[in-house]
Amino acid sequence: MPTSAPAHTKPTPTASLILAAARSIRASAALALLAAVVMAACAQPAPASPETPPTPIIPAPITAPQTPAPTPAPTATVAPTPSGSGIDSANAAGTLVQLSDPLDEPEYYCVDVPGFGANLNLQAALMAHTCKPGADDEMFALNQPRPGNLYMPAYDLCIEADGTQPLARLYLKACSDSEAQRFVYDLGGALVLSDTDLCMAVSPEDGQPTGGPSHLRRSLAMKPCADNDAALKQWRFPGSSPK
Repeated sequence: MPTSAPAHTKPTPTASLILAAARSIRASAALALLAAVVMAACAQPAPASPETPPTPIIPAPITAPQTPAPTPAPTATVAPTPSGSGIDSANAAGTLVQLSDPLDEPEYYCVDVPGFGANLNLQAALMAHTCKPGADDEMFALNQPRPGNLYMPAYDLCIEADGTQPLARLYLKACSDSEAQRFVYDLGGALVLSDTDLCMAVSPEDGQPTGGPSHLRRSLAMKPCADNDAALKQWRFPGSSPK
């Protein structure tokens, strides 16, 4: 006998409600998932653009104002010059070293060696004494054997300061290239020890009698140039006789 097809079963109302609810849940879940994906995509920050590092500010170098070098005071060495400045080239080979101002000695003061004749003391400090025209112990040659030297030919010795401190005394020593034997004759007539501010000067006290006929003497030393009256430190080179 032919078999009959199974009869179609109509779902109950309860089953229909359950099926509809399941479909609604699946649709809600899909929408929630889609919303979450969209929100996640929107929440990601845009890639940062590379920042340009700040440019450091380097101050311009500050240049100190240039101070012009001071102009040195005019000086002239002891070397004889035709223009003079106190030195006659004809007298440079043999001359008195005479103080320009006579002070209390009408016959003037000259650089001298203490003593006379057999009593001449070449080891003693030099002094200023009444000028003795042509006397060997007062005659000097300028710039011999070296520039700046004050040379005494009769004894083959040169004037030398015994230091660079004020009141340094002057002696006759074997000639050398020592700075202590180098003198500068400046345009004011002073004899300045090289590279110092010390000038050859006589003492301000009145001259002391020496026993000779009307002869006087004063002490002689290197003194600060600025502290001495011009009359005590200005010299000339007149040759063998004062003038």
